[in-house]
Amino acid sequence: MSDEAALSDSYFLSYSRADERFALRFATDLRSNGVALWVDQLDIRPSEHWDRAIERAVRDCCGLIVILSPRSISSDNVADEISYAIDSGKPVLPVMIERCTAPLRITRTQTIDATRDYGGALQQCLAAIGSGGCSAKLAAAKPVAKEAIDPHVVGKAKDQLTAILGPIAGIVVDKAAARANSVDEFCSMIAGHMEGEDSRKRVMALAANTSAPAVQARPVATLATGTSSLPNAEIDRLAALLCRHLGPIATLIARRESAAARSAEDLQQRLSALIPNEKERAEFVRRAKAG
Repeated sequence: MSDEAALSDSYFLSYSRADERFALRFATDLRSNGVALWVDQLDIRPSEHWDRAIERAVRDCCGLIVILSPRSISSDNVADEISYAIDSGKPVLPVMIERCTAPLRITRTQTIDATRDYGGALQQCLAAIGSGGCSAKLAAAKPVAKEAIDPHVVGKAKDQLTAILGPIAGIVVDKAAARANSVDEFCSMIAGHMEGEDSRKRVMALAANTSAPAVQARPVATLATGTSSLPNAEIDRLAALLCRHLGPIATLIARRESAAARSAEDLQQRLSALIPNEKERAEFVRRAKAG
């Protein structure tokens, strides 16, 4: 299949380079679910001119998925990609990862909210794209079914949280109840306002005290395709070193390998094995061990 044919059946991922971590994670998860997706850092060949490759991909793709954040809405490149897609009659699917004002040209487009629930946003995006691939327009993103929060749970939450937050507790609880899709999410959202592990534990105890399912505070999402116990700083350091030898895809590879690595030394060995040139491999190992 030619590049043009492949692009015509692929979506283009538009994002700010400052949001690279989220964008590559989202791209990996979409691809693993069968979505044909073109991503600059993964699909531009070493010999290609970057700007021309981007222009060709936006021109030939069947639709555009744009990651919205305060950084991306300030990016001229992202604005140009959105405008080109709309002017060409291509569907645009916005995915918001941080609260911001959407560009004027897509303010009437239904936006997928990934600010709280990554998994839910991913499923909404997959539902919006649909099983018909690029032969069909993007369907409207289906809202996640909302579970009504028991008024008793809401009232008990206000009573419990007033001792922690003071008068603002009522506002926090009401907003959480209005936005949450389940009791679990309701409790997790409240815990997100707490500072300190003790306060968060008190909020988590609230779920049990109100007969709601006990939940644990949700960890910050990482790029790894699995769960890694290694510090993000170490993974990023090794990714930067690997980038000298493998290019921009090194970040994605380092995140993927970190999920299986047992230690920092194990991750170093896994990454060095991916460098075909013996001299470059030795240089990577030397720099990696130097810290």
